[in-house]
Amino acid sequence: MNRTELVEAVAARAGSDPAAARRHVDAVFEAIMESVASGDRVLVTGFGTFDRVARPARTARNPRTGLPVEVPAGDAPRFRIGQTFKNRVARGADPAVEEIAEQAPAEPAAEKTKKPKKKKKTDTKKSGAKKTDAKQADAKKSDKKAKKPAKAKAGKGS
Repeated sequence: MNRTELVEAVAARAGSDPAAARRHVDAVFEAIMESVASGDRVLVTGFGTFDRVARPARTARNPRTGLPVEVPAGDAPRFRIGQTFKNRVARGADPAVEEIAEQAPAEPAAEKTKKPKKKKKTDTKKSGAKKTDAKQADAKKSDKKAKKPAKAKAGKGS
């Protein structure tokens, strides 16, 4: 969704004309940017938090030449997602699903009883025999590979 589609969605939900919706969307974005630029934190409960982060000076590398480049210290915007936003994305785009989940009482989890696992009897002689059989089979395969004659390559003049 781009800015124009967002304005159209806001106009449809609010039942207003697109010009008024565009002014409102632009006003919200401007207010957030001005507050964060001045060093304030903007907290929209359930949606997320916009704030400013100080980045220290550092030395980076130019990927094309590999030479070191000094990057000055500066500030950068940061957005941290709110819990309601995370939950909505995890459940999907249908808001009705979230409303139903909030209205339904939580059911207690049924206790599961685990049955003890039966231990298998292993015969050490059998397991040892299997290992030796596998080793013998591997030895036979390597013998076959060694016995194959090397193919002679035909030269251009032959």
